[in-house]
This record gives sequence, structure tokens and C-alpha cells, in this order.
Amino acid sequence: MFRNLLFAALIAAAPACALAGDLTPKAASEVVDQLVAHMDGYMDPKVAAEVQASLKAHKAEYVKLDTRAAFAEAVSRDLYAVSRDRHLKVSLETNDASRGARLSDEEQALVDRRLAYGLMSVRRLPGNIGLLKTSYFEQGEAGGRLSNTMMELLKDTDALIIDLRANRGGGGASDEALLGHLSRTPIPMAKIFWRTASGGTDVMQRRAATPTDGPLYPDKPVFVLTSSRTASAAEAFAYDLQAAKRALLVGETTSGAANPSNRPFRLDYGFRVFIPTGKVVHPTTGGNWEGVGVKPDVEVPVDQALTEAYARALAVAKPMVSTPKSEAERAAAIADPKATLLADQAL
Repeated sequence: MFRNLLFAALIAAAPACALAGDLTPKAASEVVDQLVAHMDGYMDPKVAAEVQASLKAHKAEYVKLDTRAAFAEAVSRDLYAVSRDRHLKVSLETNDASRGARLSDEEQALVDRRLAYGLMSVRRLPGNIGLLKTSYFEQGEAGGRLSNTMMELLKDTDALIIDLRANRGGGGASDEALLGHLSRTPIPMAKIFWRTASGGTDVMQRRAATPTDGPLYPDKPVFVLTSSRTASAAEAFAYDLQAAKRALLVGETTSGAANPSNRPFRLDYGFRVFIPTGKVVHPTTGGNWEGVGVKPDVEVPVDQALTEAYARALAVAKPMVSTPKSEAERAAAIADPKATLLADQAL
């Protein structure tokens, strides 16, 4: 079973270690040849030809490298130098360096479960501000269920902060479900022009999911935290909300990786490669974030983004109910947001 890749390249985690001497010249040569052949499927034929020429020109250098980690780093560096595509890269999929080594579907599913499908934190901050933090957007149905559960937990907060500073991509059921909860009318998502294996074009319009019982957070303030590491589908999510004027983006300009893929390109010896096969066009802007990133509405250093968004959320939140205790908590948070966050995180 092949998982829909979409914007998944940057979420792939390399194995914990790569042993010295785990790559032979023969293996390196074979992988270079595989890469050259696979580039026929790249989204831009002209760039593909330039990359293929570069791979052939540097092959003699690559085969001298005796570790897979060094090989992946060198090849990825050259791929980017030619293509300027942050998604086009080689990484390590397995610790096993044998020919044909790759994660099975069952192993990949276990990896996703161990990562809690991208969940890092769901939290109510003092002053009744919701915080949702993810490391990636899970593509399958489990991701959609996770997004629905997170929003069910946070639906009665007075404002929401979505922290994407460490989110490296993914895309699929989870981001579509999450977007579906943030507006009464569907938030426009990108249209993707896929280059098919035969050289033709297929068009796919991504759409926010429609929650069965209606959106859980359609009207209250939403803030999105970004960093230079925010990439791929996480950028798409931020871009969609910014284009719809549904959220305020706080933090740094994002990575600038927009080109997705919809099919696998297999490599041997425990390597993986992500080769973009599509171009994104957003219906609202007519463009995308490739190479330029998503610029935040409020630009602050990454380590100050949460405090900035929290202070702004407290300022605009409108509590639906208040008690002496909740008003005291809210007043203390407004008086010193930074200290409140530090005290809350120390618990």
C-alpha cells in the first residue's frame, strides 16, 4: 500500500545512526543511476534534465563516499543547487544498508503511531486560550480523527494558537479536517497540477473537510505560529488561512517548499528520495510559497512567537462566561503573558 505523499518529504526522519563504511562504490553507483532514471518524473522536464546532467557529472565524487549519510547529504546539496527545490532530496529510510532495504507498510504505520500522528501538545493555557502543537500532518484517516479530537477538546477556549514552528509537512486528512473546523464556509485550498508518469497533466483540487456536526471553531480568533523550519504542508496550512484572512500568522518566514509528490520513487540500500511531481496554485492568490516561504503578519524571533501570539490572543478573546477565579487568572495572564507561560510550562 502506497501512502499518498503530497507534501511529505520533509517529515521523513532519518535513522538514528549511519555506520561508517556502510556504502560501497557499487551501491553508490547504482543509487545514482536510479536517481537519474527517476528524475524523468520530476514536475519540470527542463529542470529534470539539468539535475540529471549534474548527477552524472558528480557521480565519480559520489562513489568515493563510504557512508550513506555523507552520500545523502552530498547528493541532496547538489540537487538543491541545481533545482532550488527544497522538497527534492535524498535521505535515509532504514538502518539496514542492504540492497532492497526499506520500511514495510507495517513498520511505517508503527512509526506513525509512535509519533502520535504528529501530536506534540493539546493544552488549555491560563486565560482560556487553546494551544495545539504538531510536528507533522498525518495523511491517513487517523490524522483526520486526531484533528477532530483535538478540536473537540479545545472548542470551548476563547482563542486558539496553532503552533507549526516544528511542523515539517505531511498533508492529507489531518490538515483538511483541521481547516474544516475553522470556518463556516470552506477555506479554499490549493489546486495541484500533477505531471503524470506518461508526461500528461492531472488536476486535483484539495478541499477542507466538512465536519459531520458542523465546525467547532468557526468564529473565534485563531493565531498560527511559524518558523524557518515550518515546511511543506504546514506552509500550505498557514498559507490557506492567511489567504482567507482567517488567522494571524506570528513568527518567522517559512521554509519555502511547495512542490508536492503523488507517487513513490524507490531507491535501494535503505535510501529514500522525494521527487516532486506537481505544482501548487492557490485559487485566492494565483500563486504559492515555493522558494519564498509564507511571510507572517507579525514577524518576531521564533522563541518569542508564542508569547507574542498569547498576548494578542488574550487581548482579543471574549470569554463566554466568567467567574471570579477565571477573571483573576485572565487578569494575571494579561498583566504578564511571558511569566504566565513560564509558570504554566513549569507545572
